[in-house]
Amino acid sequence: MQLLKRNLKEMEYIPYEGESDLDPNTGRHTGEPVAQYGEPITFMGNISTPSQYVNETFYGEDVRYTHTLVLDPHEKFTVEEYGLIRYKGDTYEIRAVRPSLNYLSVALRKQTVNHADGEDE
Repeated sequence: MQLLKRNLKEMEYIPYEGESDLDPNTGRHTGEPVAQYGEPITFMGNISTPSQYVNETFYGEDVRYTHTLVLDPHEKFTVEEYGLIRYKGDTYEIRAVRPSLNYLSVALRKQTVNHADGEDE
């Protein structure tokens, strides 16, 4: 089954580039590991609406996710775990990536903001 182009939405993939003890905002050493990310890459994909049902066998037993992203496996970049997806102002962590014959399925977990201190949970 091929992806229908009419269902695809524009979003951004932000690749994970490892950890450093430098704060990306200030450039100062924090002494704690902070995730570092590369430049966003724009692509087209189909993100699911959130549901309470989780099919654990497809992504493994210990993957907690809120959304599923489906995209063309022939994109000009590689989607990897620990990267981020940005769509309509929301940010999602990539929890698992599963290739298939005609599409690439990605388990996403929506990042929530703690309004008391403004940091991600």
